[in-house]
Amino acid sequence: MSGLLQDVTIDAMENYMTRLSKRQQVVSSNIANIDVPGYKTKDISFYATMQELMSSPASNLQGSSPEHMQTWNLTPAEPQVFEVPGLPMGLDQNNVDIDREMYKLGETSFGYSMMTQLLHFKFREIGSSINEGRAGS
Repeated sequence: MSGLLQDVTIDAMENYMTRLSKRQQVVSSNIANIDVPGYKTKDISFYATMQELMSSPASNLQGSSPEHMQTWNLTPAEPQVFEVPGLPMGLDQNNVDIDREMYKLGETSFGYSMMTQLLHFKFREIGSSINEGRAGS
């Protein structure tokens, strides 16, 4: 993103929403493969995602004092899909659990709605700043 809308918060929200979208694709694939013998449930780790954002040496943020120098990487790697370990297997060696997948869809939908609302408020804040700047001219 560049220009007026260059904002680390917006960039972080964009990355999170990208991960949510990828998770929805993975969960949908799990559901689509519920009857495929040998299929293993897949997911994306959001804990690892937050670890990437908070601990990577790459940084787009600059602090104004030493205590503000937390490094953040706002361009994390592509979300990694992994097979979920420890799920019970069916006789056909498929471990997809429809209840678990429906829960994951709901969780993902909630996260997406939350990010959409946060972006709405962020853009409202930007619009308000622009209007206040015009009024003061």
